[in-house]
Amino acid sequence: MAPNKSKARAVEDEAALPQTRSNEELNLSVIRRHYPQVAAIHYVAPYSVLYAYMLETSQWEKVGIEGSLFVCELVPSQIGVERFAVILLNRRGLDNFFNEITGPEHIDFGEFIMMQSDQVYGLWIFSEPHSSTANVPAEIQAKLEELAARAKASREAKEREIESGMTEAEQVEASVPMGRQVSLRELFGQRPTVAAAVVHAHNNSHPAALPGGQADVLGQLFMKAKQDYNGLG
Repeated sequence: MAPNKSKARAVEDEAALPQTRSNEELNLSVIRRHYPQVAAIHYVAPYSVLYAYMLETSQWEKVGIEGSLFVCELVPSQIGVERFAVILLNRRGLDNFFNEITGPEHIDFGEFIMMQSDQVYGLWIFSEPHSSTANVPAEIQAKLEELAARAKASREAKEREIESGMTEAEQVEASVPMGRQVSLRELFGQRPTVAAAVVHAHNNSHPAALPGGQADVLGQLFMKAKQDYNGLG
């Protein structure tokens, strides 16, 4: 007859066994390997494809990054501002997409998600009617709108706190604009047409030219936006 293990030994053996982790914990562990500053995951879209607006050709083109899309909360800034980001983990290569959400003026929605960063990006979100993904675009839009508003409100609140402790001369100096970043609505006035071009490009797997001469207009607007952003306009 085999000897019985002591109760203490049994507890030790049980503690040594790997603990089952939830999908949320596994996702967070994977994301943190790439981006240690991630504090929490607010939403996951199973599949997304990244496009970029190319200034040289005035076209939307695939970037070669596609996979699961994560809407994440980051650790706060040094002064306590709430921070959030969109992360697209690439199934096709080593380059992922990371874009911090700074406010509603730098993100727009239609048939896809358009985000302004170092350039303008479009995120196509997969969904299928009558399936578990049917509501993903609407749900991720609601979450991004919420977090964009939170990020802006948190930043403005901290700015007010800092300004309240500044002298009048310091406030005047801080108020001098260093180059204005225009919003996506200013940059892309004809959002539905642009969105349709991106969806067309995804369905046909090649760059989409914007119709009716709009590409030239958007190219000029984008150049003006970059000049304004850099303080050259």
